[in-house]
Amino acid sequence: MDDNSSEYRFGQEAGISYQEVLDLDNQNIPAPLRAVGGIDPGSDPIPVEHYTSAEYFQRTIPKMWMKTWQMACREEQIPNVGDFYVYDIVGKSLIIVRTGPDEIKALYNSCTHRGRKLVTQGGCRKEFKCPYHGFRWKNDGTFLENPLPWDFKHVSDEQLALPEARCGRWGGFVFVNFDDNAAPLEETLGPIPGHFERWDLSKRYISGHAQQVMRCNWMVAMEAFMESWHSTETHPQIIKASGDYNSQVDIFTDHVSRIIAPKGIPSPSLKGREITQDEIVRCVVGTIERSIGKKDDLADDTIVPPGSTARAYLGQFSREALSAQTGDDYSETADAEFGDTLSYSVFPNLIFYGGYLPSRVWRFRPNGLDHSSCILETMILSVLPEGAERPKAAPLVVVPEGAKWADCGVPGMRGGIIDQDAANMPFIQEGMSALKNGMLELSRYQESRIRWMHQVLEKYVNAE
Repeated sequence: MDDNSSEYRFGQEAGISYQEVLDLDNQNIPAPLRAVGGIDPGSDPIPVEHYTSAEYFQRTIPKMWMKTWQMACREEQIPNVGDFYVYDIVGKSLIIVRTGPDEIKALYNSCTHRGRKLVTQGGCRKEFKCPYHGFRWKNDGTFLENPLPWDFKHVSDEQLALPEARCGRWGGFVFVNFDDNAAPLEETLGPIPGHFERWDLSKRYISGHAQQVMRCNWMVAMEAFMESWHSTETHPQIIKASGDYNSQVDIFTDHVSRIIAPKGIPSPSLKGREITQDEIVRCVVGTIERSIGKKDDLADDTIVPPGSTARAYLGQFSREALSAQTGDDYSETADAEFGDTLSYSVFPNLIFYGGYLPSRVWRFRPNGLDHSSCILETMILSVLPEGAERPKAAPLVVVPEGAKWADCGVPGMRGGIIDQDAANMPFIQEGMSALKNGMLELSRYQESRIRWMHQVLEKYVNAE
C-alpha cells in the first residue's frame, strides 16, 4: 500500500477511519456513505499566484468562470411567473426569471441597444424596460418596443431580443452557464443526484440567508470549508465531539468532491485525554436544538444509557425531534445521517451538505473584478414537512464588513463558528502575498480537495 492511499492516511495518529466509525454504528449504512472517490491529486504544491495575482485572476474569467456551471439561486426565490433574481459574477450579470410555471430562463442583464444594466435587484415583472432610452422586452427576453423604430430599420427585433445563457435545475437549485457549448449540467453533477435521492434538497426551503464581503480571494474563503483538521486550532470548542482528523476525503470527478467527518466522537488531537460519552452529548446537543428546535434536559449527571454511545443517543434524539417537526418516519435511517459532516463541493464555487437535518449551502464569489476580496454567502435549507405549503424564502441579510456573523440575527446561523473562520481569512491573504517562495505545501490527504480544486482550475485556465 503506497502513501497515496486513504488507508495510509488513517494511521495511529489519525484515529479510526470514518468507515470504521460506520462499522461501529451497527446499522444499515446507506450506500452514499460507503462510496469512496478514486481520484488522487498527488502532492504538488500550490502557486500563491492563484490567490494573489490580478493577471491570473483575469485569465480565469474567460477560461473558467465563463465555462462552468454555477448555482445562481434557489427555485423558491422565484416562485411565481414573472419573479426574477439577479446573478452577478466577475463583471457579468444574468436575470434568472420564471417565465412559466415550470420554465426558468437566464437572460443577459444588458440592454441590447446601449448596454445599460436593466435591473440591479430581484422582483416580479411582466416586462423589462431600460431606464436609459426606454427599450422594452417581455420577461422571457422577447423584444417588445423600440421608442425610435424609424431609426433602427437596420436592426431586427430578433437581434434586439435579450440573449440567453444556459440554464439547468437540480435539487431546487438553478444553475447557469455562459458557455453555449457547455456539456449538460448532469455531467458536472456526476454522482450527486444519486447520493441525494435520500436527502432531497428540492424539499427544502431557505430559512436563513446571509452574506458578507471578505478581504481575501474567493478560494481562501472556500478552502476554510474544504477540510476539517483546522478545527483543533480554529474551533477548539467543538473538538470533544468532532472527529476532524478522522475525516474521509473523496474526489469523484473533476467537478465533484466530498469530505465526510464523524460527529459524536472526540478529535484524535485529544489523544490521551478521557472524554466521556456524556461530555460529547453536551458539546453537540445545543447545536441540534438551535437547528430543529427540540429542547433536551441535560441536567442529569448521566445522559447516555449504559452500553450505548453518544452517536447513538444523538442520532435518536435528532430522529425524534425531526419526526415531531415533519411527521415523517426516520426509524430506518442511520445515526450518521443526523449530524455527521457530509460536505459536497461542485467546482468551482459551491458547497452543500447531505443528511436529514437542516442543510447548509455555501457560495463563494469574487467581489466584482477584485481578485483580493470576495462575497462569502450561506443559506440554511430547512426540511419542508410533507404536504406543507412552502414558506417564502428568507430574505438576504448583508453582514457589514467587520461586523460579527454572531450578531446577524439569522436563526440557526451558527455565526460564532463563521466568525472564527472569517478571522483567519484576511491574514491568510496577507500572508500569502508575503510568502518568500510563492508556493503552498498542503497536507497529503486532508487537504487533497484543495489541491484538486487548483488542478481543475489549471485545466480550465490552460485549455486551448
